[in-house]
Amino acid sequence: MLIKDIMTTNVQTVRLDDSVKKAASVICLRKFSGLPVLDDNDNLVGMITEVDILRSIYPSYAELFNDPNEFKVFDDLSRRYGATAHQKVGEVFTKKVYSVEPDTPLLNALSMMVSKHIRRLPVVDTSGRLIGLVSQGDIHQALFHKEFLVEESKA
Repeated sequence: MLIKDIMTTNVQTVRLDDSVKKAASVICLRKFSGLPVLDDNDNLVGMITEVDILRSIYPSYAELFNDPNEFKVFDDLSRRYGATAHQKVGEVFTKKVYSVEPDTPLLNALSMMVSKHIRRLPVVDTSGRLIGLVSQGDIHQALFHKEFLVEESKA
């Protein structure tokens, strides 16, 4: 089975000049962990993730883990978020993005995801234009759904 057989083609994206607030809203409302970032020519240039946004709010990011009690002051959190919300996606997104082409076998994509510690892969055509997205969950369902259906029918 190939990525083109299971990829999502209606992909929510953001652009470099969109606000972080817009990206964060889409991420939260749609329950995504990240979004592809496109340039003005619809070429994939990166991803913006929950972690990118948190790093923008807490520049060292380790602050959250080292002393979480220090950040119980919500005024500070609001101030930091307020400053970040007005930044542009282009200021905080991850530029190094791994992607696959539609004819990539599922297990090759899954291997890349596991080795690179990523949960979703943009699917691009040969010119670098975004045409879809595939997640670890999509691959998991494709690999195991049929097996579970067979076991259920035997029960």
